[in-house]
Amino acid sequence: MKNKILHSLSLLSLGLLHACGGGGGGGGSPMAFSPAGAGAAAAPVAANADSGAVSAPFVRGARARYQLLGSVAQSFGLLTRSEQAASGAMTRLDDTTLTGASITKDIAGDASFALGRWVAGTVTRTSGAETLTGADNRAYHYIALNELKALPASGNTTCDAGVFTSPTYVGGGSGGMADSGAATGSATLSFGSEGAAVAGALKVAAGEAAGTVAFDAKVQTPSSMAITGNFLSGGAGTGITLGDHGGGAYAIAVSYAATLASGARYEGIAKFRCK
Repeated sequence: MKNKILHSLSLLSLGLLHACGGGGGGGGSPMAFSPAGAGAAAAPVAANADSGAVSAPFVRGARARYQLLGSVAQSFGLLTRSEQAASGAMTRLDDTTLTGASITKDIAGDASFALGRWVAGTVTRTSGAETLTGADNRAYHYIALNELKALPASGNTTCDAGVFTSPTYVGGGSGGMADSGAATGSATLSFGSEGAAVAGALKVAAGEAAGTVAFDAKVQTPSSMAITGNFLSGGAGTGITLGDHGGGAYAIAVSYAATLASGARYEGIAKFRCK
């Protein structure tokens, strides 16, 4: 059985949907991966090619999870089927696939996670298909990671500077808005009697405007997703999931929407490694 959580941007609450499923390994044919570290950028490439790098293919565990932010939909849940291209780009996340003349940017990852942004190709979901042209703001941001077996009873960690997809414009503001921008941020993670305490802030800049979305939440179980702000209802906020980063480290996956000073709303995904 799998848990599948599917949202449109207009949803006000998070529901849990059970459905049957299965699938093979986390990758298809043999892949050639960059020797660069996780999240390191590859050499400059053409605008119509995948960009970014992974140090190893994502190894999907028995309880992998994913987050997927699209131009009109959000999906979060248990990842039972996945496929990964030679570039390191994920081309299948559960029931959603990327096919055709596809382009994925911001590729990052290793055996414990995979991150990226689909900007061109045909995205097929259970509700239908959408063709991304790569010539406008429409994109799908994704992250895949493996669920923790359990939350520690106590302890503090130190988190790195994070890796990010380039945030994309989804609405609001006036005048011409940049299709995409840049994100930076920081996070903290500690464990106690209430579960995991996750806090931090993400700064988004696009064109001449900037904005910050802060988060402070409790993740109570390994499979929980914490929602902050108005993330599910067309406003600023975040969706936070924890994962196993390997080697005793933890991953924080943060889907977010940020409202800039211009009134424009941008969305993206950030991942932090904490140990």
